[in-house]
Order: sequence, then C-alpha cells, then structure tokens
Amino acid sequence: MSSFLDHALDRLKVCGPITAKGMFGGHGLYSGSIIFGMVANDLLYFKVGAGNQAEYESAGMSPFTYEGKGGRPVRMSYWQVPEEVLEDNDDLRFWFKRAVAEAQKAASEKAKSAKSKIQIGKKPAVKKASTVSKKKAAPKKKVTAKKKAAPKKKAPLKKKPAPKKKSGSRKR
Repeated sequence: MSSFLDHALDRLKVCGPITAKGMFGGHGLYSGSIIFGMVANDLLYFKVGAGNQAEYESAGMSPFTYEGKGGRPVRMSYWQVPEEVLEDNDDLRFWFKRAVAEAQKAASEKAKSAKSKIQIGKKPAVKKASTVSKKKAAPKKKVTAKKKAAPKKKAPLKKKPAPKKKSGSRKR
C-alpha cells in the first residue's frame, strides 16, 4: 500500500469501518459492500451523482478520467476530494455520507435496470397441462423394431398311401 492510501484510510476511520481492495492500479474504498470511493495516483476520489456534484464543482474538483480504447478519455463518476475536506473530521463525514448515498442510489438503479432487462426478455408463461385439458392422454406405446422370425423348415412331405382297392368281384 502507498503511504497516501494509509493516510486516507487512517483519516476515514472517523466515518466507520472502511476497507480497501486493489483494482486497476488503484484501490476501491468500501463501506460494507458499497464502493463509495477510490484512491488512484495518490488522490482520494468519492462517488458523485446528481445529489452532490455541485459541491465538487464549486470546490474546483474534477472527475477521475483514464485513457480508454483508441486513446479516448473515459470519465468516471468519482471526483477528487478537496484536501481540506480530508483533513477536517466533520467535513469528511459529511462528504463521505453523501458519497455513500450516491453509491447506494447508483447500485439500486443498476439492479432495477438489470431486473427490467430480465423481464423484457422473459418468455410468456405456459399453461399447465392440467388446466388446458382435463382428459388424460393415453400413454404412448413404445415402438420397437421386431425381428422377423426365420422361416420354418418344412418337414418333407409324406406321401399318403393310395387307397386300397377292394378285392372281390363285382356283380354285373
């Protein structure tokens, strides 16, 4: 950890338990499971939204940016915290609470958006078979290939004896 990160975490103790996790060459700052800030290039940034952006602008602060694909600058919703805020416990707690509120709002909106996308792509419910028809379908017969029986060998024909002629004379 950098000495600035150690200093920022020490100062943020007045706001409650804070954890830092490494990310993209910097560190994300968490209050519970909510990421509310970050430390990058030895600067402290807090989450900014519609509810607190004016305070950062009036203090002359700017958002965190980095170089994206093709050299385009990518602007994030984390703005630099003024140095005097970091050094004053009351101001730090105030700005921290506002950053956490904006982070929670953003997480809630993201969850709602994800949920609505799932519902849009959802297939219509299929009626259960029992409500469609009360008749039970006959069980399907299993079709199997039958082997043809080998032809039976015929027994040799026995010749019938010719009828015996009656001997005797005939009367004419």
